[in-house]
Amino acid sequence: MIVIYLLLIANAWQGAVADSDACSSSVTISSQSDADKLSSCDTFDGSITISPSTSGVITINNVEEIKGALIAEGASELTGLLAPDLDSVKGGITLSNLNSLTTITMGALSQVSSGLIITGNPNLKTLGFQDLEKVEGQLDLAGSFDSVSLPSLEQVKGRTTIIGSSSMLCSVLDKLKSNSVFRNGYTCSSGSSGLSPGAKGGIAVGVIVAVLLIVLLLWFVLRRRRQRKRTRGVQSTIPPSSTVSTVVGPDEKALISQGSISPQEEPLRSKEPQTLLPRKPVGSAILLDGRSVYEVPNGSTPVHEYHELDAGPVFSSHQRPIHAN
Repeated sequence: MIVIYLLLIANAWQGAVADSDACSSSVTISSQSDADKLSSCDTFDGSITISPSTSGVITINNVEEIKGALIAEGASELTGLLAPDLDSVKGGITLSNLNSLTTITMGALSQVSSGLIITGNPNLKTLGFQDLEKVEGQLDLAGSFDSVSLPSLEQVKGRTTIIGSSSMLCSVLDKLKSNSVFRNGYTCSSGSSGLSPGAKGGIAVGVIVAVLLIVLLLWFVLRRRRQRKRTRGVQSTIPPSSTVSTVVGPDEKALISQGSISPQEEPLRSKEPQTLLPRKPVGSAILLDGRSVYEVPNGSTPVHEYHELDAGPVFSSHQRPIHAN
């Protein structure tokens, strides 16, 4: 009988030691069976990390305090994280880049001694911490949230940044700012597209390139305009007399044909500017004035008398020469 009692005591002691070891070191959860091993721990002394290979819903039961951190990053198949009994986390909570995550349930959480960071979860539309009162570090909530609820929040010592979708209302959170809940800066904005940092960087680079192209185009247009203005200025400074047109009259052509002007003198005469003054006779050529010139009729041509009419009124068919007696 004594031996049986000793065996029972030894088994109980080994179980207590095993439970103590399970609650004192950090652990990585890859499935629900790993999470069930923590159900005997009211207080977990280490950190709990959700493996990137985890899928489905993970529920952490009976754990009320985590002295380390609660971390889940890059688990693209994780759809839900439930910790209904969790009251406080000393090392902070980080839940980021969980593409399939739709549900976070931590209804009893009241204090986070470090930061609370929930970012990069495009399918997480509703976020609420009904009993959360104090965050010692930063509060960073960024995603496609339609609503963010923090009704019991009393103090955030770090900087607060909250970004949600266009349907999220910042007015409720602005009331917390007016009550001096946010001690080190506060920003709330709606209308987030939920883009990844890489996509945002690509958009920024595209905008910079577009601006540079526009600047280059404007520079090219202004340069062309300046060149045109300079060309017009140079043309306007050239005097009209710098270009002389040479006109060879009929009499000079006749003289050239008759040999009075040598072909060597023709280029020299072509450089002479054209004037309106009467030219002197050259050789035997006779220049006529600008008055009327009558051709001498020959014998076979009948002579007709022409009379100019005055400018007075003409009655009926009456006509008379100007110099008529």
